[in-house]
Amino acid sequence: MSPAARAAQPLVGGLAASTVGVLVVDGGRHQCSASVVASRSRRLLATAAHCVWLDDAWQVDGAVFIPGYASGEEPFGRWPVQTAWVPKAWQAARSPIDDVAAETDVAFVSLAPVDGRLAEEVLGAQGIRFFTPDRLTVAALGYPAIGAYDGQSLQACTGAARTEDFVGGSSTQVAGQVLVMTCDMTEGASGGPWLTGPDPASGRGQVIGVVSGGNDTDLLSPKFGAAAEDLYNTADTAASQSQNTAPDQSQTPLASSR
Repeated sequence: MSPAARAAQPLVGGLAASTVGVLVVDGGRHQCSASVVASRSRRLLATAAHCVWLDDAWQVDGAVFIPGYASGEEPFGRWPVQTAWVPKAWQAARSPIDDVAAETDVAFVSLAPVDGRLAEEVLGAQGIRFFTPDRLTVAALGYPAIGAYDGQSLQACTGAARTEDFVGGSSTQVAGQVLVMTCDMTEGASGGPWLTGPDPASGRGQVIGVVSGGNDTDLLSPKFGAAAEDLYNTADTAASQSQNTAPDQSQTPLASSR
């Protein structure tokens, strides 16, 4: 690890202990991170698009969210994924791994009720914000599972984030903007929230991005803007209209109109 890298630290307690968790996808073969975000439907997660749509296919068959996971303990149980929404631009790009961290690498996921209760009723929720300054202080959270990390505990990096232009690996054209901060979290943290303004007492903040990619020293997030807000509104409206039933895995998840 480069001396410039900031090592993540374990995070225990506060609202993060119930709103952030492991997102198990692709039939249990892959692990990402996700967070409950405030919504009218009271059942939405924010995560990375590559966690739910990769290699030109959905990865949510049998997917579950495990909030507050810690060393095998599941204090809030498992919440089945109903469906997911990703930008059509992410699908059209066929999600090449070189484009992880593009501004389109964001997804919203709806959760089925458990014992008749919606996720936000039981777990609480982080706020969400779609327009941010070019520089700000954030806390990036997730469950890194490679290298120095084992995916068994929630980790966090806190520090300054800056805005940079993003150029995908398959193009020389600027493909939007991303947020960058110094942090060494690895695979498994993908989809974890970037929080601004977390209250020291409650741990509640506003999600302004999600872990998308990085290297030995830097962590990247799509910079939320109008496209992310449209995607969130599409997901929230559809989730509000859905029945309070367990997910029908025969149904194809919906993509956004953008």
